[in-house]
Amino acid sequence: MDEKNNSIYTERRTPPCLSLLKNSAQQYAWGDTKGIIPFVEAELRPGYPIGEVWMGSHERAPSKIILDDSEFALDTLIKQDSAHWLGDHISKKYNELPFLFKVLAAASPLSLQVHPNLEQAKIGFAKEESAGIGRLAPERTFKDPHHKPELAVALTSFQAMAGFRSIYEICSLLGHSLCDSLEFKGKDKSELRSLIKRLFCVRGEEYLALETELHARAEQLLHSEQKTARDAAHWVLELQSRYPGDPGQFAPLFLDLLQLEPGQGLFVPAGVIHSYLKGSILEIMACSDNVIRAGLTVKHIDVDLLCNIVDLETKPLLILPEYQRFDWGTHAIYKTPAKEFRLESIEVNSSASSSSITITSGGPKIFLCTKGSFRLHNGEQLELPARKSCFAAGSCGQLELKGEGKLWIAAVGEIDT
Repeated sequence: MDEKNNSIYTERRTPPCLSLLKNSAQQYAWGDTKGIIPFVEAELRPGYPIGEVWMGSHERAPSKIILDDSEFALDTLIKQDSAHWLGDHISKKYNELPFLFKVLAAASPLSLQVHPNLEQAKIGFAKEESAGIGRLAPERTFKDPHHKPELAVALTSFQAMAGFRSIYEICSLLGHSLCDSLEFKGKDKSELRSLIKRLFCVRGEEYLALETELHARAEQLLHSEQKTARDAAHWVLELQSRYPGDPGQFAPLFLDLLQLEPGQGLFVPAGVIHSYLKGSILEIMACSDNVIRAGLTVKHIDVDLLCNIVDLETKPLLILPEYQRFDWGTHAIYKTPAKEFRLESIEVNSSASSSSITITSGGPKIFLCTKGSFRLHNGEQLELPARKSCFAAGSCGQLELKGEGKLWIAAVGEIDT
């Protein structure tokens, strides 16, 4: 397909209410193409496996609206006519699509990271802009002036580490010898900043000695009667094999290990240190790509910045959907504190595939069908089979849909009318 002048309006077309999307596949060393393709279409290019598929208008990798034989970048279309694509209210409030929707699959752990709050993002972005650091430069941290709260919902069994353990548990897992080597007294959480700085700043023979001591401690914990200790030891050894020489190996001893089963969600606020370890998820977040990393990556790290903004107290939130049950199936809503986004799902059983379901407008939406197929109707009609996604413009009223299977709906979290 050709991208003609990147504007529907130059073609003298009436902009559509419903449009299929062509989305950008992001390829990373930690990715898992086999964990992506059951859920969404993705084009694999030479190089790393696919780690994420982005659905949205972020300037780094905007989705494209498909119309006839042409493709139109969604971010450009929104700039040209935000009232149509976003609806009047969202257009005035945000002037851009406020959320980014992703399918993510990890075969190995992602970087140890935190996301900034809104004030930190604005300050960091302005500072790097004034310094003339290119937005795609590898040493760039702040890609945009937005915060990045995010919700991960498991599509498969999914493992993560996020938020600090209790001081008592950290001391217990480290053991007396490592606590002494790391000068960790274990009196209160304020020590955690200095623990991270020490871990990520030590070099040479001193670090090799710590790494050897960590390995011995992990081997010891494998034989613990406590499952939490055995799980921590497993991930220490896994990280040692994948990231030799990286202090992120210590993280399972001071971060909580979490396991989500399909349908369970995890909300990660700003400042919560985390790493996704293994599995496939849906992610929805404020439209940002701001990540401050400290380890488990070959990308740019900034330990001092991470230590300055990491939140020692806040924990991630386990989010279970609120279910509404109907004759045709279930409607689930994942509510979070974020105003920029909300995630919903509709599951229709085969006996009710002819039932008509009404979806109110309330701003722009992205639909992703992960099982079965659906037909969306709003004056226009659009077929949405499994692994396809589409965009519903915010200015177009309610939608009717029919079908069978599983449909995910990414929407704006709070509509103040």
